[in-house]
Amino acid sequence: MTGFQVQDALTGRIGGVSDGWALQATWDGTRLQGHVGGFTDGMAVAVWIDEGALVGRVGGVTQGFDVRASIAAGVMTVRLGSFTQGTDVALNFTPETVTGRHGTFTDGLDVHLRHYAGEVRGRLGSFTRGVDAQLDLGPVPFPLGALLLTCTLKLWLDAGRPLRPAR
Repeated sequence: MTGFQVQDALTGRIGGVSDGWALQATWDGTRLQGHVGGFTDGMAVAVWIDEGALVGRVGGVTQGFDVRASIAAGVMTVRLGSFTQGTDVALNFTPETVTGRHGTFTDGLDVHLRHYAGEVRGRLGSFTRGVDAQLDLGPVPFPLGALLLTCTLKLWLDAGRPLRPAR
């Protein structure tokens, strides 16, 4: 045994071709590790299973936010950031779709993702104000891809990136 463990890869993009961010991650069955954005200006993502929940961190020690997610009865409840200044996300899953809300009722954004043949495509936000997203999951579980996209949306908003009408 060499100690090498096979990891499943996930790749994708949020935003347009010229103004978007690349998404890359690997999943080894217990830990999702990846990177959002460019080589020099991107953020690391690490999420793992702990006591029946997904927990982790996006970014470094001084810049970034904590992630905590739990799944029950087809609903993923996510907290991005601290208890006092974080963002709540609620995602409803079917085998083919994710719908939900990123943020509050009055100040949040809709989440609409479709899963088909190992790909996830959708929109974070509305038709008139949002950002497009796409992922090639490979064998990575659909809920992990959706979690990565919600983390990326928080990074996008925190960076002041524009929300645009759908094309």
